[in-house]
Amino acid sequence: MKTKLSCVIIGFGTMGKIRYHAVQRHGGYEVKAVCDIRSEVRAGIPGGVLIYSDWEACIEEQDPDAVIVCAVNKMIPEIVCYALRQGRAVFSEKPPGRSLEDAVNMQRVYDECKTTLKFGFNHRYHNSIIEAKALLDSGLLGTAVCVRGVYGKAGNRNFAEEWRNNREISGGGILLDQGIHMLDLVRYLLGCELHVKSSMVDKLVWKELETEDSAIALLESDRRQIVSVHSSALQWRHKFDIDILCTQGYIALNGLLTNSRSYGEESITYYKKDLSAASGKLGRPKEHTMCFDEDVSWDKEMAEFYDAVVNGSAILHGTAEDAVKVMQIVTDIYQMAERNG
Repeated sequence: MKTKLSCVIIGFGTMGKIRYHAVQRHGGYEVKAVCDIRSEVRAGIPGGVLIYSDWEACIEEQDPDAVIVCAVNKMIPEIVCYALRQGRAVFSEKPPGRSLEDAVNMQRVYDECKTTLKFGFNHRYHNSIIEAKALLDSGLLGTAVCVRGVYGKAGNRNFAEEWRNNREISGGGILLDQGIHMLDLVRYLLGCELHVKSSMVDKLVWKELETEDSAIALLESDRRQIVSVHSSALQWRHKFDIDILCTQGYIALNGLLTNSRSYGEESITYYKKDLSAASGKLGRPKEHTMCFDEDVSWDKEMAEFYDAVVNGSAILHGTAEDAVKVMQIVTDIYQMAERNG
């Protein structure tokens, strides 16, 4: 019988619903209340839980063990810091606020309060990423020397009006919203820090936006590995690809299982270097491919948070330090692009 971890969910948009269903599947959580400021959203909250429009009252009155924060970027730091100071364990969606300063402040409060804080860098829990990390760590393909990442989507008809493109609420555009995942993944897969060498951030198609629709960055790791990342809202066909070039082979990650299923089949393929053309054709070595048709990343993520709070296990992914490190990279990309004009 699992120990019940009482929790409240602040924000019940797309991510709030995803987290709600994930904790329900886990079985160790008791959702006491859900909070959202939008009346039309509150009307759709499942029965059996209390409904609030005031997040502070929700936390105070329900006295939960944990607070799950699925609010807009602007509100994340205030809610997270308040909940930490109240002694609650906190799980928060990414990005960690609108700025590096937000992330640093949350880390500072976390260090002071000595409770649990985890950020939702969900992509680390995808099967293809788990396999890629294991393959890199095994040394089978030698050492990674170069990474190319592309993460692109198509904006919808109301894209310009979405809150994510309101700089006051979001803090940034496609880089902060989606590209941050790619940057976090590269940092995680390589196991070292990244430094921005050059970047371009611009409105190439969606001219009416307050924020960027495209961001391209060239980075270098502490080990002199070269990284390029392209985050785009003008891909038109959703795309997720990572190529990892190693001294003895090559890894290709293609597709990503999501609720929309619009990024295609999720797979990982690796090739060992074959300069003697043992396969019969130079440049076409044997390939080894794994495909995945089930996304259990949300469940794995909430299971790790539960184990940290209930059993005292370490947070492995989405730590406060991870949040600050990746927000530093995002900030450097924006600043470098601004200096380059």
